[in-house]
Amino acid sequence: MIGLISATAAGAVARDRLAAAWPERTRVYDGPAGAAVRAAFAECEQLVCFLATGAVVRLIAPLLADKASDPGVVCVDEGGRFAVSLVGGHGGGANGLAGEVAGVLGAAPVVTTATDAAGLAGLDTLGLPVEGDVAGVSRALLDGVPVRLDAEVPWPLPALPLAPPGTAAEYAVRVTDRAGVAGGREVVLRPLSLVVGVGASAGAPAEEVLGLVEDALREAGLSPRSVARLATVDAKAGEPGIVAAAGALGVPLVTYSAAELAGVDVPHPSDAPLAAVGTPSVAE
Repeated sequence: MIGLISATAAGAVARDRLAAAWPERTRVYDGPAGAAVRAAFAECEQLVCFLATGAVVRLIAPLLADKASDPGVVCVDEGGRFAVSLVGGHGGGANGLAGEVAGVLGAAPVVTTATDAAGLAGLDTLGLPVEGDVAGVSRALLDGVPVRLDAEVPWPLPALPLAPPGTAAEYAVRVTDRAGVAGGREVVLRPLSLVVGVGASAGAPAEEVLGLVEDALREAGLSPRSVARLATVDAKAGEPGIVAAAGALGVPLVTYSAAELAGVDVPHPSDAPLAAVGTPSVAE
């Protein structure tokens, strides 16, 4: 939800234009600007404030906690000429929102994030979990300092000025689904390359299913942040423990028919799942 806040008659006119254009996406916060901003900041994913940027800076400063979780905030000036991405340009989506707001109001979007201004894709905007020194590596890319690409997993990336593997460079971008932490002057991108097959007895608790998934990943040296989905047999599509485990991991649950699974050669087929769900193995 996008919270809309204004303090003047002109601001209210522009606010209402945006609310009319996006009735399902927006919520108007009336009343004193300070209280409205605080309420919207706590309740919404993004804010559009029809206020001076200086005023909004003072209002949100005590509320800021983490760039990864704070709402994106866009300011629109009194004349409706500019839509300014103020905070949360990447993590909060304010850069994109500024462009959308500008399109509705006939304003000019103002984005000052360095990578956007230079036409580079931000390392934290690639749709992949990211870890490490994002600011330092991004600065190196902007300054033309060599940044090496270490792709342990083949994965498509946008055009970035990355040096090939083996290049001597102080900075690096590593693409990997292996467990571990980013080194100094390194960004780790986690490709969504893993599918975890799950089988479970009826009534297996979510905590046990989730624990087994985490244990399997740990034993294989793989990162949970690279899990794209859980998979199971059709007969278990509604098994509460499996469904809840997928929800806890924040990934979808996909299913396959017993016939599809039975056609896969496995090292340890078993009569138990064959009798229960029609395939000698659900997950190995």
